[in-house]
Amino acid sequence: MDGVLETGYIEDFIEDKPYSPFPTVQNTERPDVVAASLLEGKVAILVDGTPFALIVPLTLMSALNANEDYYERSFVSTAIRWVRFVFVHIALLLPSIYVALVSYQQEMVPTTFLLSIAAAQEATPFPAIVEAFGMEFMFEGLREAGVRLPKAVGSAISIVGALVIGQAAVQAGIVSAPMVIVVATTGIATFTIPRFNVGIAIRLLRFPMLLLAGMFGFYGITIGMLGILVHLTTLRSFGVPYFAPLAPLTAHGLKDVFIRAPWWAMIRRPNTAESTNSVRVPSGQQPSPRRGE
Repeated sequence: MDGVLETGYIEDFIEDKPYSPFPTVQNTERPDVVAASLLEGKVAILVDGTPFALIVPLTLMSALNANEDYYERSFVSTAIRWVRFVFVHIALLLPSIYVALVSYQQEMVPTTFLLSIAAAQEATPFPAIVEAFGMEFMFEGLREAGVRLPKAVGSAISIVGALVIGQAAVQAGIVSAPMVIVVATTGIATFTIPRFNVGIAIRLLRFPMLLLAGMFGFYGITIGMLGILVHLTTLRSFGVPYFAPLAPLTAHGLKDVFIRAPWWAMIRRPNTAESTNSVRVPSGQQPSPRRGE
């Protein structure tokens, strides 16, 4: 290659599945993330002239965990991690679930809520799937415009633009108010994803999930989720299963997946990378009041 200006150039050549929406290489500009990854037995790739470093291998569970989880107490980090997992599913499935409920499975919605939705959609000329696609496309455009504008006005323009366009669309009868709430909640949920490249994957997958929900209802959502799950379990990052430590299941790796165990409980390093020293913390380090006597 005639020139390597940034680590993204290297990432295109070394990723395992270039056509997968999910990243198999982590990029970061934080020294603490690089140091923590090196302590886990991973590899960091640096390119002169750019502040971003590449870290391999990458798993889905590590991509959904924020580095700040390890700077708080374990039960606080666990609670925040569960909130993040819930919002990741909201970012991927909320518009699809709403479209499936309104279009096909109305019997699953409480009667009072269903009457409110019907009254709101009575004045709109488009079906729910068209409203969802239009609002999602507009929200992604506003997000991109906010990124490209100067930092001082970018966030203000995107927020004001979303408020003005959403309110005007509801008053004009183009979209219903519940759809604006669903799209806004989905957009907020995407900001809880700690890795930017994973957030992009979730945002892209939301559109085929919307299409499946509009065509087949909850059956389409089930088909889409099964397809994503099969893809994730077959994906590899430098030979490491992307769904590790859930598939294949590793018992000691579960201490840092759905919960963040205390440091004295995470004795062994994860099996996601080669390491000659598998012990991270010697056993018997649990604090005890009697130990200071």
